[in-house]
Amino acid sequence: MSESRWGRRRGEDGQMTVLIIGFMVVILLMVVVVTDISKAFLVRRDLDATADGAVLAAANGLAAVYAQPGSGGNAAIDPEQARQLTADYLNQVAASNRFDALDWSVDVEGTTVTVHLTSIADLPFSPPGFPTTADVQSESAAIVPIR
Repeated sequence: MSESRWGRRRGEDGQMTVLIIGFMVVILLMVVVVTDISKAFLVRRDLDATADGAVLAAANGLAAVYAQPGSGGNAAIDPEQARQLTADYLNQVAASNRFDALDWSVDVEGTTVTVHLTSIADLPFSPPGFPTTADVQSESAAIVPIR
């Protein structure tokens, strides 16, 4: 094979272009993945903070009710009251406006209140074959201090 003027063999012209395009595609995919993961992480962090606030509001509200004279030290916590206090907090912070498809539940076991929140994060990039949303969940628990 003969060499061209710049020392390259014939038929190798343009291989550098293919290599550069390949690297650009890989870098673009990395940017898409990192951006989508970052969005899901930020939604999860905000959901965690909301769950923490909701469970603390429920635990503090229940502690105020059960700390009243005559309530007894071994009173059973009313799950419906815990749900109402959680709902009040979530309405107060407008959680349904901040999170897409917000769903929540409250569990009471003994003196522990647990709040579960689930939401959907809309991902900024949605290449073909990739999901357009991510399910995000958070759970927070607190012990109601009954004296």
